Amino acid sequence: MISTGRTLRGILWLIAALYWGMAGAQSRSSTGSLRGKVTDAKTGEELIGAGVVIVGTYLGASTDLDGNYLISNIKPGDYVLRVQFIGYATQLITDVSIRAGETKVLNVALKPQTESLNEVTVVGRKSTVNLESAKSEVTFKFEEISQMNVRNVQELVAMQAGVVRSPDGLQIRGARVYETEYIIDGISAQDPLAGTGFGVEVSSNAINSLSLITGGAGAEFGGGSSGVISTTIREGGDRFEISGNWQRDYLINAQNPTSFNTDIVEVTFASPIPGTRKKMTIFNNLTTRLTDEYFGPTANQLISSLLPEQSKLLAPRYSNTHIHTLKLAYQLKPGTKITFTNQFSLSINQNTRMLQIVGFDAILVPGFQYARSQNLDNATTYTHKSILNAVNINHLINKKLGVNISLGRLFTNLRADANGRPFRTETVDQIFDEDHIVTDPVEIFNPGDPTGTYFVLPGNGLVNNGGISPIWHDHYAQEYSIRTKFTYNPNDNINFISFGFQHSANEYQWVDVIRPWVGAPIKINDTTFTPSISIGSSNDIWAVRPHNGGLFVEDKITYKGIQATLGLRLNYWAMGRFADEAVENSQSPVINQVREDYLRKTTQLLGLRWKARLMPRINVSFPVTENNVLYFNYGHSMRMPHPRFVYAGLDPVYQNRSFLANLGNPDIDPEINVSYEVGIKTKVNKDLGFTLTAFNNNRFDYIVSRSVITRDPTGRFVTRTMFINQDYARIAGVELGFNYRWLSHYNFFGNAAYQVARGKSNSARESALQIAQNGEVQLSREQYLAFDRPWNINVGLMFSPDSTFKVMGRKITGFRAFAIYQYTSGFRYTPMRRVGELEVRPGVERPLFMPENDKFLSRLATPWHNVDLKISYDYFITKFTGLTFSIEMRNALNNKNAQIINPVTGRAYEFGDDVPNDWRDPRPEFNGPQERGLDPRNPARYLPPRQMLYGITFRF
Repeated sequence: MISTGRTLRGILWLIAALYWGMAGAQSRSSTGSLRGKVTDAKTGEELIGAGVVIVGTYLGASTDLDGNYLISNIKPGDYVLRVQFIGYATQLITDVSIRAGETKVLNVALKPQTESLNEVTVVGRKSTVNLESAKSEVTFKFEEISQMNVRNVQELVAMQAGVVRSPDGLQIRGARVYETEYIIDGISAQDPLAGTGFGVEVSSNAINSLSLITGGAGAEFGGGSSGVISTTIREGGDRFEISGNWQRDYLINAQNPTSFNTDIVEVTFASPIPGTRKKMTIFNNLTTRLTDEYFGPTANQLISSLLPEQSKLLAPRYSNTHIHTLKLAYQLKPGTKITFTNQFSLSINQNTRMLQIVGFDAILVPGFQYARSQNLDNATTYTHKSILNAVNINHLINKKLGVNISLGRLFTNLRADANGRPFRTETVDQIFDEDHIVTDPVEIFNPGDPTGTYFVLPGNGLVNNGGISPIWHDHYAQEYSIRTKFTYNPNDNINFISFGFQHSANEYQWVDVIRPWVGAPIKINDTTFTPSISIGSSNDIWAVRPHNGGLFVEDKITYKGIQATLGLRLNYWAMGRFADEAVENSQSPVINQVREDYLRKTTQLLGLRWKARLMPRINVSFPVTENNVLYFNYGHSMRMPHPRFVYAGLDPVYQNRSFLANLGNPDIDPEINVSYEVGIKTKVNKDLGFTLTAFNNNRFDYIVSRSVITRDPTGRFVTRTMFINQDYARIAGVELGFNYRWLSHYNFFGNAAYQVARGKSNSARESALQIAQNGEVQLSREQYLAFDRPWNINVGLMFSPDSTFKVMGRKITGFRAFAIYQYTSGFRYTPMRRVGELEVRPGVERPLFMPENDKFLSRLATPWHNVDLKISYDYFITKFTGLTFSIEMRNALNNKNAQIINPVTGRAYEFGDDVPNDWRDPRPEFNGPQERGLDPRNPARYLPPRQMLYGITFRF
């Protein structure tokens, strides 16, 4: 295996060689010139001192007293021209072609700024690569998103370099799923307690723009350590528009092989509000997605205990999602704009991945409750409700200073229970435990045995005795936040300074109970027993009010083609009065060392104890040759620990008294990422662009668990599981991306990423298990991480012909097609080797396998291949009125992509395969009474098979 350091050095040498080659080839060409005049678009007045720069070069000029500019010695090629002047929106003019010996004339009319200091107007087509940005960033507008077969933010982000989608969620550059900062209209939209990385869902048709930053995020971002997903909601336009869309995966019979009984209905309208002279607009979107998925069995009816009366309407299928988006925008005056966003989403389903208790869940496991599939009416049902309100104020104080203020409220609530059943009944008069019983009819294993002792075959291992799910969970997170960002642009066209702050006041409540019926009165023969004080067999209950925020300053310096952004962010946080009082109370279960460290490392202010951390950010980019830019990023970022690691078990009344119950650590610190990145961006011509990036992320202070001795409320010494910062991980990789336009009708795009993620453990729980089994020596060794999937490749095509494109002499205007192929390495697993035989019955022996622990997670399972297609045809009745007919195919080639891996074979189980000895072997010759575990033929062991959706859209 080639070391990470050698790999990165090889990438740097490759980058250098590419540039030397480009420099040598282009230096032999003759040059051209560019001249013109810059004026005010409204008055026609010449603008003196406007900056005119050819992006991706050192070439530029300022306009003279007559507003004229001249740039000479331009090598032939296709360029982007940036024109800027104080008080006016910057204009980017794409596809500016310069020929040898030519003096091209290009006059520019700038419009005054109307919303913010950093307004940019693009004239022409979107550039194939952004040579101005020193970040690893991709941005999509609504027009591009509408051509793709994506339904939400997650599906769009999953198509990008370095992003891997797994059953847990999205992993960006080898990080864990919860480490992403997710923003909607300037406000955090992530459920901080669910552990999924997302919270409020947004329909793809409601997205105005989406930006994904995987490297080089600015100092204004401080809530994530792997990447930033920033979404802006659409606004109404200057005329009334209404549209609707209906997709389903069957036309007549929902039982066909490509149908999951899916319906997707969407209605959108946008309009200026009458009487406001088009200064105020409204945008509204309502989306409903209903599906039974592909697993087969479903509950007769899902019941949400949060919405019991509405469940029949809102949750008729296995997975039910409802999204509503409302946005009002008001242009108060030129330079001042106010928007209000209300984003609501509701999901009701039986997918266990809705709740991921960070650091403890078994990772990379699909959420289908296979063990309960014979009676899903008693399985765990999840209801996730999210509401985000955001008020954004953009105001230009003067031509040099502007401010953006974002005020927000986020509320998320997740309830999980036994399909709508109450927490527990007043009395317990039945058995609720989900013990497996032999499937009826009972089959005797050894009929006629002379000893008179008979055994029965154990069935399939599915629970089927009428018991209910033992999970009862409810949490809510309410966050009030303010973000303020000032931008200052001195009259030198060199510095662009931004500074501001962000503060969030949070309220979290967490109730997690296992087997809640334990502790209720038991009614036997009409005798009621005294109620117990127990809340389930185990529980974790707390309500807290932490605070966090940050101060930042950043200076973007642009000088003769060189761009350098120097930023610094100070993050601060307070765990809240609940934690402070637990530390100060000598009778609380807090460990003495934790108490001492917490008091020493925190500062008392405004009645709370605070911590802080400085995080530098540096981005640099500069042209090496024309249209070839080298860039470098360095930065520190952090992610606050899941609140459960901080507050569990600190309440003096509601304490979990079970063995090895969890104990929070108020002194725990954020998880830290120190990232390095170097890359090149190359614009070959106006139709072809490349990016090549090498990155290295060093993650520190990952959370691990340890056993400690403390006192319970009665004064007895007990063992508890506590959390500390100790683990680390290293992720290094390289990414390649390209974008190619051909004949104005085709747009090819693609990206490929290779990365390696190594560390000491995959979760807080695993670290403790490693010590218990192997001691500290095993934990000190670096190993592959379970979520490491080295290769990720995406290649796509958009086809959108205009009136000039003909097939057999006929125009096909209105026809559009989108296709994408995705390849992802399979999951990592520890191989098993055959070591002998295990006797099943006389004369029959089952192969015996043992894990090769010296090759821990060293193997990759079968890779994932996926092809998605979307074909649509627009039929216009008038310029703004028409219909669109579409056919969408997901997993068009019907590939079987394994997500539950048999470590004996390295792929998903197929009948006849050998399996580990703690798996049930369904082959009749090995079926004996000693079999344990579930039947391995879980339908969720593969990703979804082929699905075809038929759609119709109307618009007026």
